[in-house]
Amino acid sequence: MTTVLRHARLVTMNGAMDYFSDGFIAFSGDTILAVDDEKNYCAFPDAQETNMHGSIVLPAFINCHTHLGMTAFRSLGDDMPDRLNRYLFPLENKCMTEELVYASCRVGMAELLLSGTASALDMYYFEDAVIQAAHEMHLRLWAGETLLDAPHCDSCSFEDGIERIEQLLKKTDSTTKIVCAPHAPYSVSTEHLKQTAAFAKTSGMLWTMHVSEMPREIKAYREKNHCTPIAYLAQNNLLDNNLLAAHCIYTEDNDIHLLADSGTTVVHCPVANAKSAKGVARIRDMIQNGTAVTLGTDGPASGNTLDMFTQMKSAVIMQKNLLSDRSAMPAADIVRLATCCAGKALQSPIGMLTPGYKADILSLSVSEPNMIPVHDVYSVIVYSAQVQNVQHVWVNGIQAVKNHALCSTPLSSIARDFESASAAFNKAAKA
Repeated sequence: MTTVLRHARLVTMNGAMDYFSDGFIAFSGDTILAVDDEKNYCAFPDAQETNMHGSIVLPAFINCHTHLGMTAFRSLGDDMPDRLNRYLFPLENKCMTEELVYASCRVGMAELLLSGTASALDMYYFEDAVIQAAHEMHLRLWAGETLLDAPHCDSCSFEDGIERIEQLLKKTDSTTKIVCAPHAPYSVSTEHLKQTAAFAKTSGMLWTMHVSEMPREIKAYREKNHCTPIAYLAQNNLLDNNLLAAHCIYTEDNDIHLLADSGTTVVHCPVANAKSAKGVARIRDMIQNGTAVTLGTDGPASGNTLDMFTQMKSAVIMQKNLLSDRSAMPAADIVRLATCCAGKALQSPIGMLTPGYKADILSLSVSEPNMIPVHDVYSVIVYSAQVQNVQHVWVNGIQAVKNHALCSTPLSSIARDFESASAAFNKAAKA
């Protein structure tokens, strides 16, 4: 059956940045059939038509860096200087289980969908449980099994992690892709990083890791290697167009050129970066120099919320202040980072409303007071819109959110299951 959304403010995010103030979009199965001005509409046989009454319809958002299994850590020790060693590492090693990751992911995925995000690149442990949750919640997922040299909660070694990825590759389908996810250059040896990059290339996978994120990381690389982490990766041929490098907060001019020349994508996580007092990444400079940039929320333990509205607005405001330039990073450019740029980085036909692309679609209501009036649709999306304005979400042509409610599982049931699964974790956190 064909579904047609009519009389929408249609934000295509295609190459020409076409916008129709009164437009329609038609899709069948998982694929978009037509996008055009309403005046060009011709009825589709047996179509189910919906009048959108001027709602903003755009590609569903894409979150390129998160840790959904860390929902259990949300609001724990947020203002503590050494939270990583006080809470995160000890509790992960002691209490993180497949059951807790699954329950945490369902909460996180509910938040993603209800805030207009259809796709996420996750980086954590027990990714088979993450995949199960994504299938149930109808979320498009890039599942990144974390690789570390040291033993951790679901693998005893780097080699064990590679074996887990090989098993996960059997679960690839139309909405699930597998990603290699070495934690960081400082926690995975150079030889293992080279092995990961080669494995990802031969297996047709993307790979991702944290890069140039912390002051002590920068200091250690300067003392040991006499260069920045990004320059070190370049020297070892570890920057490529299959890599999504999360954060990249600390970059010199040469680093930015190295990222651009290699085709590496930078995943900017503005809220998590600022909340941890690490600084503001130079994404305007990166974009101007040809570096591919997308957006991510980081995990619920880092940025607390998983909605892309917060990321887009924060990214713009931080860049304007960093550069003392009100005109820096126009709203339309930031929407690109959360949609079409992300789809390109993930090498997937998502992030645009255009024929042949996947039907990952978001509609925003414009009837709430914070959305009135709509002079500039991109400004409304970035500066005005909030989670409560999310009306409907389709993922791969399946409606996952209808009238701001989940279509798969009641939120109350997801919360109740999480409360049960996290009981032991919560007790250990208070000890």
